[in-house]
Amino acid sequence: MSSKLNSIWHQGELLIQNVVGTADIMKNIGHQYIREFMPEQHREFFESLTMLYIGYNDSYHNIQASVIFGDAGFVTAVSDVELRINTQNTLGDLFDKELQIGDKIGLVGLVFQTKRRNRVNGIITDISQKYFTVKVLQSFGNCPKYIQPKQFTDNPHYKNFHYQTRKKLNSADISMILNADTFFIASTFDDGKNINNRGADMSHRGGEQGFITINEENELLVDDYFGNGFFNTMGNLIENPIANLLFCDWHTGTVLKITASTIILWNGEVYEKEKLVTLKTSDTQPEAKRTLCFSPLHIACFGNALAYQQK
Repeated sequence: MSSKLNSIWHQGELLIQNVVGTADIMKNIGHQYIREFMPEQHREFFESLTMLYIGYNDSYHNIQASVIFGDAGFVTAVSDVELRINTQNTLGDLFDKELQIGDKIGLVGLVFQTKRRNRVNGIITDISQKYFTVKVLQSFGNCPKYIQPKQFTDNPHYKNFHYQTRKKLNSADISMILNADTFFIASTFDDGKNINNRGADMSHRGGEQGFITINEENELLVDDYFGNGFFNTMGNLIENPIANLLFCDWHTGTVLKITASTIILWNGEVYEKEKLVTLKTSDTQPEAKRTLCFSPLHIACFGNALAYQQK
């Protein structure tokens, strides 16, 4: 396998691509979509944002998902390989020393109104009191599928923060999840190798209200709809099943961050990495129903945490 291909996809992504049957396509087109720089339209897109979603490892090496806010321009494209991000407006969760130079992070820019989204996976090269700078390792766009359009206005209660943690979902959490049409998944795979495809990743999931269900064990079930065929998130989760899920209630300003362990269901059957490895190319099932099953381990609830609210 070529070193160029290895620099685009890690073994977890390649494994899922082989099982689902997209490996040959991704082998041929992956380098066309996954770049080590941002095209001009992506640079302009990031500079237009008022919200930026981030996946990162905290000071305890736990994967976290978050949002950073600001007026358009709070993200600056210093060059085609570098973003500078103002960190003054957060959920209240990016505490001092959470981010370090050398950390690999995942970024998603998403504009609900226009249904545009672009992603950057990068490495932090500089940190100051107000900013951090990210060098681009992977830059790519995502299609508008499953983005639910919304309009926003300023939230007057933002920064009147309150914060709670718990081990189990309560009734308010469950209601918020079942009514959600959007959430984000932070995942990570890093075996210490200095390759662009290692590190944290941030991805968006969307659908009509009810696309997330909760079973009797309080596990969250999310069908994995066919998308770009990259399988960045699922590839991470087959290597490292711990994820952080981000739910935003844009009406109340409440945010849930759920640390969860993940299993992957294929047509309702649990598939662990060892079982997937044994499947042959002839066993691939592109139309098979794939479901992510998240078992909550820790819930953090942030009040008045969103700088914007839905109109």
